[in-house]
Amino acid sequence: MNIEKSAKHLAEIDPKMGELIEKIGIIELPVPQGNFENLVDSIISQQVSVQAASSIRQRVFEAIDFDIRPERLLNTPLDTLRSAGLSRQKTTYIAALAEAFFHNSIAYNNLHKLPNEEVVKLLTEIKGVGVWTAQMFMMFNLLREDVFPVGDLGVRRAIEKHYFDGEKQEHEILIKKAEIWMPYRTVASFYLWRSLKA
Repeated sequence: MNIEKSAKHLAEIDPKMGELIEKIGIIELPVPQGNFENLVDSIISQQVSVQAASSIRQRVFEAIDFDIRPERLLNTPLDTLRSAGLSRQKTTYIAALAEAFFHNSIAYNNLHKLPNEEVVKLLTEIKGVGVWTAQMFMMFNLLREDVFPVGDLGVRRAIEKHYFDGEKQEHEILIKKAEIWMPYRTVASFYLWRSLKA
């Protein structure tokens, strides 16, 4: 992913996005992790604040001696993970994730070779991994340039704020609006997120 090239393109085709890019500047790309570790992080982060997720992540990783492998998690008692701060549901999800990676490691460790649709299909077969989590994985770990997470609250709020005077819009309208940012909808989303903090 070439952030300078895509930001330049977005600024040229969309003046409003150009204003955001000029205000925010060229952003740094996220640093990819191993596929399994990234998805463990994603499950831990579901429906909790960034601060809470960071704290729970630290305790979970300490509980497994920072040995972030499917087999290590499968051999860790569920009570140990719950004691680290995971809910019963998230403990179940991480166990399902570990099972999937352990039994189908070739497929899940080679997701970077697959098109977006196949990545989503494979990941959402795992209990606890939905479309949003799969999209975040493609954006932040695979650095795919053209993913649009219309189900993300932050992205929706940013588009409504900057393009619709803050009025709530249906997903179909937001998807249509985002077509102008193709083939760099991931980068546009990065700027939309940042615009909420700018």
